[in-house]
Amino acid sequence: MFEEFRDWIPSSGLRLLVALFICALAFAPNEAAAQKKSDAEQITYVFKRGDTLFGLANNYLRKWSDYVAVQRLNRIADPRQMPVGTSLRIPVSLLKYRPSEAKLSAFRGSVSIASSGRNLTPVRGLNIGEGSDIKTAARSFMTLQLEDGSQVSLPSNSHVRITRLRHILLTDSIDYEIAVAKGRIRSKVAPLGKKADRYRVRTPVAVSAVRGTDYRTRVDEVSGTAFSETVEGEVVVAAGESLNAAKLVSIPAGTGAAATVSGALAKAKLLPPPELLDPAKVQSETTLLFAVEPRESAIGHRIIIASDAGFVDVVAEAQVPGGVLELPTIPNGRYFAKVTALAADGFEGMPETYSFKRQLSTLGGSADAGDFGYRFKWFGEGEGERFYRLQILKDSKTSVPIIDEAGLSTDIVTLSDLADGEYYWRVGVIQFSSDPDDPEAIEKWTDFEKMTVAN
Repeated sequence: MFEEFRDWIPSSGLRLLVALFICALAFAPNEAAAQKKSDAEQITYVFKRGDTLFGLANNYLRKWSDYVAVQRLNRIADPRQMPVGTSLRIPVSLLKYRPSEAKLSAFRGSVSIASSGRNLTPVRGLNIGEGSDIKTAARSFMTLQLEDGSQVSLPSNSHVRITRLRHILLTDSIDYEIAVAKGRIRSKVAPLGKKADRYRVRTPVAVSAVRGTDYRTRVDEVSGTAFSETVEGEVVVAAGESLNAAKLVSIPAGTGAAATVSGALAKAKLLPPPELLDPAKVQSETTLLFAVEPRESAIGHRIIIASDAGFVDVVAEAQVPGGVLELPTIPNGRYFAKVTALAADGFEGMPETYSFKRQLSTLGGSADAGDFGYRFKWFGEGEGERFYRLQILKDSKTSVPIIDEAGLSTDIVTLSDLADGEYYWRVGVIQFSSDPDDPEAIEKWTDFEKMTVAN
């Protein structure tokens, strides 16, 4: 696959370039430098029968007069006579293109999209073009789908700019570039079908480019260290600002690389996927709770919740130092959870995906003495039909219930004929989903409570 990158950079430079984000800096002071690096990149065109340099300039160069720069770069003596099969290097910045587009596939929370000096209202299906500036706030998420099917996902507190979103006419190829100022980004890149196709993610000091893979990049806000982790496919990483002088390191699936602001580069194997305890459990409490099988190698975990298996529509995310992951409430439904382990060296491990059901169903109860006997009450939250069951046992939690009332639709029962003694009681609920396509009911009980009766 790496042979296909040869035509992306000058012939005097490296034959393959893939690097990762190094620091989270503002765009303004560095966009000119990033643009200069992009403009220095070249493609190779092989002359066909009937081609002339003048003809190529007229049809495919942004200015006809730019043929002079191409002629000089390739040391062409006669632009009218070019042998078939001649390889011609052309700077990408000189080529005509049509604008490509990205569509807003999904978003949650507060998302800011600015384009051509105006703010766009985020709606699903919104077309987002080159030059757009995108920000996500806390507990906010969004996913873009590019024209070739690639997906770009931004978690909370992230800031990116789409610096290239083009379709090059000469090579019938894509030219995508995203600049990251803050936060994290997941790139799920569709396999690039043409030699000249380019997908890159750029920072002021580095760039990553792939030809079909799934990988993550994170910038540590304190140290500026950038972590790149390959989930599928393969990435090559280079540290430092110079694209031609950097030393390349191959990062296949299951490995990662960390680049510091000083230019040091370290490679590591990613932790294996964590194992959830009781992943099929219905999440019925007010907050979602997931427990992870403990491992000494993990210092914490991250969990991402989405409504789809592709994690396009992300609804919640949490990172904790231990093995118990808690997330705020979400609507009832079927969801997918992606869990990763965090290592002491800063790398995020390989993911494991689980499906689960969310159905809010809380339950609590109380018992007290009133004027007409002992009153048992219960309460709770949950959509759909709820039926309750009251059990009262005498002397022991393991004895046979003296009262076992099921199918109750009320939330209170008063008993006036309890003899003196010690009792244990609890209440249960059977709750049916409000979704007509979900016939499965859930059942839960309160813990036993002790009650002493002395008339």
